[in-house]
Amino acid sequence: MKHSFRVLLQTLAISFSLTLMANLAHAIAVEATGQAPYSGEDPGLSRQEALERAMQQASIRASSWLSSTRQVRDGIIEVDTLRLRSLGQVSNVRVIDEEIRNGQISVTIIADVDIAQGCKDSQPETAYHKSLAVTHFPLERPGDARNGQLQDIQQSFATLLAYELRRSSSFNAIDAGELNIIGAPQLAPVKRLPEGTLTTVLNDSEQHNVQYLVSGVIRSLAPHHPTGPREPNVLIDLYRQADVQERFDKRDFVLDLFIHDALTGHLKHQQRYHMSADWDADSHAAVGFGTPTFWRQPFGQQMRSVIRAVSNDIQLQLACEPFRARIVRTRDNQVWINAGAQDGLAEGDRLSVYRRFTQYGLDGETRLELENTGYSLTLDNLQPNMSRGTLELPAAGLNIQRDDIVIAH
Repeated sequence: MKHSFRVLLQTLAISFSLTLMANLAHAIAVEATGQAPYSGEDPGLSRQEALERAMQQASIRASSWLSSTRQVRDGIIEVDTLRLRSLGQVSNVRVIDEEIRNGQISVTIIADVDIAQGCKDSQPETAYHKSLAVTHFPLERPGDARNGQLQDIQQSFATLLAYELRRSSSFNAIDAGELNIIGAPQLAPVKRLPEGTLTTVLNDSEQHNVQYLVSGVIRSLAPHHPTGPREPNVLIDLYRQADVQERFDKRDFVLDLFIHDALTGHLKHQQRYHMSADWDADSHAAVGFGTPTFWRQPFGQQMRSVIRAVSNDIQLQLACEPFRARIVRTRDNQVWINAGAQDGLAEGDRLSVYRRFTQYGLDGETRLELENTGYSLTLDNLQPNMSRGTLELPAAGLNIQRDDIVIAH
């Protein structure tokens, strides 16, 4: 590739990022490069060899994930071990760059790779369709966006991430970029979302059965040298005019990603990404985020890789989490839930019933908790977005009511 790119996952620098997860199988988008000796007599064969090696690299990279304990030290997640798992199947290969140099041909691809291990929800054709809302990504330093007029990134990043999740997974990813659940970016993340924020989100998205909330803070969009007036400096000006100015043409993108449980407000996962790439647009040009001009920038091209990396991590983090739905109505031993055939449910499915209740701490803080009742709901009537099932005992006798939860273990 002609431009250098870094995505830092707290302590790892790799072209895409993966998270701690055992026994899963999902298609994730991977970027990889393969090389082969170039022959002018048979360029087609040279290209095919480079392409095959790129596909092998994609499979190896997708099959590597972190499978050990993690610990947090000074706010940084430290990884103890990196373990290589069995290779995955490569499909939907797209060539994005090809270069011949010094007798070698390099082919860079983006490919979807399936990792064929098996948690319950690992196969898209049989998985329950979990739903998540991708919300606003506020800028910690809004002034960073003035260079290029990139203020729209706060909402549009959510739109692009939701689209990538829908495209590459069985998740029902809802674009909720207009909804800001962060509050003060400097204080994010909170271990639990305030109950008022949670209630607002659930009321706004009730029909979608949102189980997880994806949010984040854009910590930096800063160029490597500030724009604006400065005192003249002959040495600096000559240095920047010479061909040693690479670091002055770059800008950073630092993102902290958060995944909250939408039913309890608990923070489930957080992760940091750091990308640095060339930005050669005029500092006063109104480029805008997500415009054709933006995507032509090296920084914009690498932003696509960041979005794929974030999507991959969300899938790997949530793929084996159990499917959950909310109870919306009860009558005798009949219970209705806000999920149906479109979510992958079927008649005869048995779901565990959990009470959702509020705990009050000594500091006055409220916390939503789930308690297993020990009873299950058997589905016997399905609609596209709603189901009815039967309990062993009347719901009132078990103190089961609206807004309690069912979970498919």
